[in-house]
Amino acid sequence: MTNHIAAIHTLKSKLGLSEDDYRALLVNLTAKRSSKDMNQAERRAVREHLARLAEKMGLAQSTRRRPLSETAFAQAKQQASPRERKVWALWHQLHRDGKVHNPSRAALDAWVARTVHVSSLRFCNAAQLDTLIEALKGWQRRPLSPQ
Repeated sequence: MTNHIAAIHTLKSKLGLSEDDYRALLVNLTAKRSSKDMNQAERRAVREHLARLAEKMGLAQSTRRRPLSETAFAQAKQQASPRERKVWALWHQLHRDGKVHNPSRAALDAWVARTVHVSSLRFCNAAQLDTLIEALKGWQRRPLSPQ
């Protein structure tokens, strides 16, 4: 029991989740606000979810022993919502246009945190994603400033 709880809290710290974001994530995954209230299967599911997020963000190394198959990779990519993919597409277009210097996930998440006060794009709700999309479109319309 404590093994999963300790790992969950370690991953929470690595991901830089605020207490509110962490509790919202727990409720979303298990309908419980505390890891102590969960059963073993729920703790394992939360731990695995946080580990996948940390891997995607480059904060933890994969524990996989074999690479993802083409099918598994395509499925993982499809897990992002259409709005999340739109944010990514606009972010990378801004990079290609020379308006964003760092196209990394960490840079995008930092901008997301400043813009909608959520620690990562993965935790944004539909309204926040719409706000981000409109902000990126506005950024695209601005002329490139001379360096």
